[in-house]
Amino acid sequence: MPQLDLPKSYEAAAVEGDVYQRWESTGCFKAGAGARPGKPAYSIAIPPPNVTGVLHIGHALNNTLQDTLIRWRRMQGHDVLWQPGTDHAGIATESVVAKLIQSDQDFLKDLSAAVIAGEQPPDADATRTPTGYDRDRFGRAPFLKAVWFFKARSGGTIVKQLRLLGASCDWSRERFTLDDGLSHAVRVQFVRLYQQGLIYRGTRMVNWCPVQRTALSDDEVDHIEKNGHLWKLRYDLEDHSGSIVVETTRPETFFGDTAVAVNPSDERYRALIGKRVRLPIIGRLIPIVGDEHADPTKGSGAVKITPAHDPNDYLVGQRHQLPLVRCIGFDGLMTAEAGPYAGLDRFVCRKQLIKDFEASGVLLGATEIVHSVGHGERSGAPIEPMVTEQWFVKMGPLAERAIPETTSGRVAFHPERWTKVYLDWLANVRDWCISRQIWWGHRIPAWHCATCRQITVAVAEPGRCAHCGSSHVSQDPDVLDTWFSSALWPFSTLGWPDLDDPALARYFPTSTLVTDRGIIYFWVARMVMASLFALDRKPFSDVYIHGTVLDERGEKMSKSKGNGIDPVVMIQGGTQRYLGKDYTCPGYGADALRFTLLDMTTEGQDLKLSPTRFESGRNFANKVWNAGRFVLINLSQRPLAQAVTAEQLATLPLGFPEQWILGRLQTAIADCTSALEKFRYSEYANGAYRFFRDDLCDWYVEWAKRRFKADGEHAAMAAQVLSYCFDAVLRLLHPGMPFITEFLWQQLQATVGGAAWQEQRFLMLSAWPEPQKILYFSGTAERMAERQALVTAVRHIRNLAQLADATPLAAVFAAPDPASAAALEIDREFLVDRAALSDALIAEAAKKPAGSVTAVVGAWKVHVPLTGLVDLAKFREQLAKREAQLAKSIAGKESRLGNADYIARAPGAQVEETRAMLAAEQVELANLRETLAGL
Repeated sequence: MPQLDLPKSYEAAAVEGDVYQRWESTGCFKAGAGARPGKPAYSIAIPPPNVTGVLHIGHALNNTLQDTLIRWRRMQGHDVLWQPGTDHAGIATESVVAKLIQSDQDFLKDLSAAVIAGEQPPDADATRTPTGYDRDRFGRAPFLKAVWFFKARSGGTIVKQLRLLGASCDWSRERFTLDDGLSHAVRVQFVRLYQQGLIYRGTRMVNWCPVQRTALSDDEVDHIEKNGHLWKLRYDLEDHSGSIVVETTRPETFFGDTAVAVNPSDERYRALIGKRVRLPIIGRLIPIVGDEHADPTKGSGAVKITPAHDPNDYLVGQRHQLPLVRCIGFDGLMTAEAGPYAGLDRFVCRKQLIKDFEASGVLLGATEIVHSVGHGERSGAPIEPMVTEQWFVKMGPLAERAIPETTSGRVAFHPERWTKVYLDWLANVRDWCISRQIWWGHRIPAWHCATCRQITVAVAEPGRCAHCGSSHVSQDPDVLDTWFSSALWPFSTLGWPDLDDPALARYFPTSTLVTDRGIIYFWVARMVMASLFALDRKPFSDVYIHGTVLDERGEKMSKSKGNGIDPVVMIQGGTQRYLGKDYTCPGYGADALRFTLLDMTTEGQDLKLSPTRFESGRNFANKVWNAGRFVLINLSQRPLAQAVTAEQLATLPLGFPEQWILGRLQTAIADCTSALEKFRYSEYANGAYRFFRDDLCDWYVEWAKRRFKADGEHAAMAAQVLSYCFDAVLRLLHPGMPFITEFLWQQLQATVGGAAWQEQRFLMLSAWPEPQKILYFSGTAERMAERQALVTAVRHIRNLAQLADATPLAAVFAAPDPASAAALEIDREFLVDRAALSDALIAEAAKKPAGSVTAVVGAWKVHVPLTGLVDLAKFREQLAKREAQLAKSIAGKESRLGNADYIARAPGAQVEETRAMLAAEQVELANLRETLAGL
């Protein structure tokens, strides 16, 4: 039976843990739970968070959006799977553990002696580029054991936090990108790509991170605008007949210069082509070459060429067969090629060189500039272009297959504007560097033969060279880019490459991907290409790209800025630093957090968020709770034998308010369903919110109180209508607010009783409501809209006069015609009750009493006598002051909306909000002026 002693305020902590435990322990999250015959499968593969990560507000947004879709489709009867799992996050995880073994004594103490003792670095790793991390003293195998230890200790945190959020994943199917099954899938995909010539090993210029000591793909480099200098350097001709001036932003790379390029059409330098210049300090002679890369209109028109450290120079070097001189090492230190500067950090070397160049007359000047500098996405360090031997995926053929999937609509982006961004990237895609010089990850399934120098690529360790049969083979030391395994996620988690796996047959392709715009290239595009290659099928049908969560100032959240919001603190309570201050949260609960995020998710726009923003979600949860208390208490006093159906309601002698609320419910159901089908989360949240608060609570529940006081058949009818509406709105709200709705629905189920309800033990497995035509009653919407407007007019006058509801107030309703007066007379009881009137006169062209305030409502005039209730002179003064305030505010908004720059730059949601506020103020001003005129 229901707990009718429910506290007056919702205490999320007392509800959420128990509800989630019952869901999980009874199998509510399992694939296919609640599925109805004939319904199709619906599946989502969760974007796997880093295994050692913690939940941040971006995760909370992303997983709230996914869970909303999953719960909605499950209630619709689909065979639902939300596939969970975590990513090994190669570079990120290795960096964390490397720092721990370098400086965290507690971590080292926690490591079992068996993990470290006696282990030696494998011989195969002896030729690796030194990393500088203390991990090298462990060797590869012991270091990997340390990472697995760290994963075991910290890896479950984010999964536990996703449970706090209410994520209804099938946890029995949880996967990890380095588990045995997914590792096998990665090797199979690699081998098949290699066999078809789509993976190759080659010497190319790549992005090198000197901090993490690994190659990075182009997509792992952030290009950041930085202040810098353009330095002018003088290179003397070999024959001392003159000099040539070059400009550079990186003077430390001059040690690697192997030519100076000029444009063949540049008359200034044409005679110098073929001659040589002498590099300062080290004295090496390098040629002057003619190449179109040199632009006569920029700077001096002459360009220093450093093939080993610049991608454009590398291409020039290939055209002219120039040597590669590496003057900066993999560790970011100057090499022996730098002569006396060898061993210096590249940036320290730059500073010293500038001083020395200036002293020797080589430096002719400098110009301050702002230029784009590539930085490692993870390390934040400036990347160094390096020529190394790496593994690459040939992307062109894969992209050609992927493009038609989107142009045909088979893979659709929401919002649609991201389609062009995605297609443009595919059309201009470059080969993908997939090898990483780290240890944590999928080791490349390629073995190098020490005898014939050939490579054997195989799924399993070959033991012998496939070319010469030698047993002297060693596995490639590099691991794959984390995104390689992530690209297989939608199908590797379902059993691929086993094509007979029932999960693969049932749930692939998946239905929807929900992700952030930041990984459209990293992940979305690569999943499409990987899926088409492996299975000749798309990985998903719909891609929803949500916005980025920003702080209240519109800045991206980050640890360094101290502007992040901890969703766990918002849910459970606690104190966190936010924008330099301590913010203490009492704990709003997961439903409040989820509903706030849904409400703010509009068409992929970024979300400006502060911790206090979640108070609105908490307040709404309290309203749901208090409405539930009212409904449950009144239903317990008027028990129903069973849940009422739409067909039964339609046969009752329903009053006008009952007909109206039932019709509004059908509209809300249709609107919420349509919004979710179109991935319009804010519209879904607002639709459910408006019906619950504005229609059900503010109007019908208040009317039902009068019905219940009267008791009798009207009270019984109101109980049935309220029971039906409350059940339906809990279902509507459930995908967004699962905990509170489940709890209240269980109480409602126990209160109402009946076999049909007792069989459905959980709201999350019950049916999503569908609009019932028999509960639409013609004319009631228009009729109620007019009654509400009349009531609101009286309430507005009462508020202007600052009169309490208990103050007796009469009103005169001047009708436009006899028919309107007669129709309103039928609804007199509703009008008087909702407007809190002591009396009402309804008549055609009724005269205005003296001392009245008048409001115009369509063709109606509402006169409210205030004589004896207020000081009319002061009242006029008060209204005039408000009139001036409104006029000023309206002028400001009109000016803002008339500014083309504001319309172009402001987020669409902000512009629409301004327009809505302007419209509301204009209506208020018009009514106020009408009132003043009447006084």
